[in-house]
Amino acid sequence: MKRDSINYFVVGVFVLGLLTGFFVVLYKITGSTGPSDEYYVYYNNVTGIKFGTPVLYEGYQIGQVEEIKPERDKAGIQYRITMSVIDGWAIPSDSIARILKSGLLSAISIEIVEGQSSTSLESGATLEGRAAPDLFAAVNSVAAEIEDLSRQSIRPLFANIDNQVDQLGTELHDLLKNSLHPMIDRLSVQLDQPELISNLQDLSSKLNQAADRMLMVMDTGNIDNINRILANLNEASSSFNELITRIEVTRQELDGILNNADSLVSNVDGMVSENRDDVKKSVENLKKSLHVVSEHINAISYHLEGSSRNMHEFTRQIRENPALLISGSPQQDKRKE
Repeated sequence: MKRDSINYFVVGVFVLGLLTGFFVVLYKITGSTGPSDEYYVYYNNVTGIKFGTPVLYEGYQIGQVEEIKPERDKAGIQYRITMSVIDGWAIPSDSIARILKSGLLSAISIEIVEGQSSTSLESGATLEGRAAPDLFAAVNSVAAEIEDLSRQSIRPLFANIDNQVDQLGTELHDLLKNSLHPMIDRLSVQLDQPELISNLQDLSSKLNQAADRMLMVMDTGNIDNINRILANLNEASSSFNELITRIEVTRQELDGILNNADSLVSNVDGMVSENRDDVKKSVENLKKSLHVVSEHINAISYHLEGSSRNMHEFTRQIRENPALLISGSPQQDKRKE
């Protein structure tokens, strides 16, 4: 009997311990871990927010949602969220409470973004609320825009491209049929002619010969000669430029002489008129001298020819025997003999 009492006592203590642990865990889960401050925030849409929704401060949980209460006014309906925050937690006055959903399958929470103000909110104050962007609404909006783009732009564009491709295909078919095929047929007929092939072979052989000759011309020696010719041409060009400069100077001098020609002619005329008698006498004397010379020109020519023959004979003997200049004997004139 005593042993049964002990067993019942142990079982009762164990059950009480389990109940105590359960209530402690439940208390922890609800977030009511001690004294807290209340803050409020208003939202137009509270989808996913309920009692116990975590309240985060820069990612750290500081409380939970305690109550959601709708309030209607002239502007419409709003929902006041009552949040319980750890007692004494400093929240800057310009902080923002926004609805946060980190992923498609993650739970919704309210995150307080810390402000830059040096003053903190008092318990019972209202924070500025900012709704979370509706991902599905954004996706639906993008889908609707894509659908409108597809209906109004992409489909007409593809239809226009299809028409252009059909038109281009028709034009290419006509081009091939009416132009390219006949041209190819004519070229094939002309290429099949033996005369054309013979002419091409002759042209090829001539080009090869010309190339060989060009290689022969452009060897090292000829290149040096060409370089010297080019150098001589450069020198000739310089000399020609100098010649042109001198010709220009001569032209200027001739211009000066021609400018003075009138005065020179007048001076010559005056000199001739002043010495007319002397000039006449000189001309008469010159005529007489020319007459005498013409009478004796044959004798003069004969003596000049003999002198030339003697000089030729003298130079011949000197070339044959230069010693005659020192110890030579006088030669007899064969004509006198």
